[in-house]
Amino acid sequence: QSVDQAIPTLAQLWRLLIPEAERKQLTSGDVGRLIVMPDGPLAMLPFEALVVERGDAPTYLLDAGPPVHYGPSATVMLNLRQRAGNASNSEAPVLSVGDPNYPRSGEPSSESTNEGIDSGTRYASLGGQLPRLPFTAWESSWVNDVFAKRGFGVERLIGEQATEANVRTQSAGRRYLHLACHGLADHAHGNLFGSLALTPGAAASVPADDGFLTLAEIYELDLRSCELTILSACNTNYGPQQRGEGVWTLSRGFLVAGSRRVVASNWVVDDQAAASVISYFASGIANAEEKQQPVDYAQSLNAAKKWVRQQEKWSSPYYWATFVLVGPN
Repeated sequence: QSVDQAIPTLAQLWRLLIPEAERKQLTSGDVGRLIVMPDGPLAMLPFEALVVERGDAPTYLLDAGPPVHYGPSATVMLNLRQRAGNASNSEAPVLSVGDPNYPRSGEPSSESTNEGIDSGTRYASLGGQLPRLPFTAWESSWVNDVFAKRGFGVERLIGEQATEANVRTQSAGRRYLHLACHGLADHAHGNLFGSLALTPGAAASVPADDGFLTLAEIYELDLRSCELTILSACNTNYGPQQRGEGVWTLSRGFLVAGSRRVVASNWVVDDQAAASVISYFASGIANAEEKQQPVDYAQSLNAAKKWVRQQEKWSSPYYWATFVLVGPN
């Protein structure tokens, strides 16, 4: 929907979902955090986009309310909060992945490992329709710079190095994992083949390095040291509903693999706007780490969304509301 079409619906949902007393409390400035544990279709709704006042220009809960984070259930949230993590890699606690090389992305290179992509691979089945995401390179560079300037070692996997095999082997032991790429949801098979699209490896016909890090493969990652995974990709918090199990999303896979919390998207993202949200968000985390303060992830993401919302071309919630924090603050 366009913004004009969505505003009445978002205003109605604000009144329907939130009782009057809680509406007043949430916009009073006295609430420090809002934790949402949605069920059913509400799992796809970022509450920050609810319209608390229409007026000449809409006021969203993002503008008037507290930072928000989400959880699959109270039990899962408690388990994530109490989860004992392993020590992270002291030399390079941050792994940033971006700008994968996609076959037929419009930028062929004689040095690319993609020239020999077999016609039977999943990339071929997509018809070579995954375009390059140029702002993911800028985003990864920003993440690298804000942490490196504060004394944090960063490992980067960019372009040809951003293979599924490299992500699998190098993600263990990281405190922060950042992946900026295409995200693909799979509704036909319970999101079993939902995936992050990375650079196909030398053996692209082998599922373990075909360039698609699927939900089943994400479950097998060792992320026990990971405080936060950032999924800067489309539809990473979007998936089919499983009765009694909630929504099967890529973000869920990273939680199961050991990450304490995940930032993920509820719908298709704009490449440049996503890079801006995540870069601002990463800066907030790096600043807190430099000062050796507890990281307020919900507040950092809230501030990033507010900054992007203030840019006229990105004022629509389509651009800033898609990213949500799943897990404890």
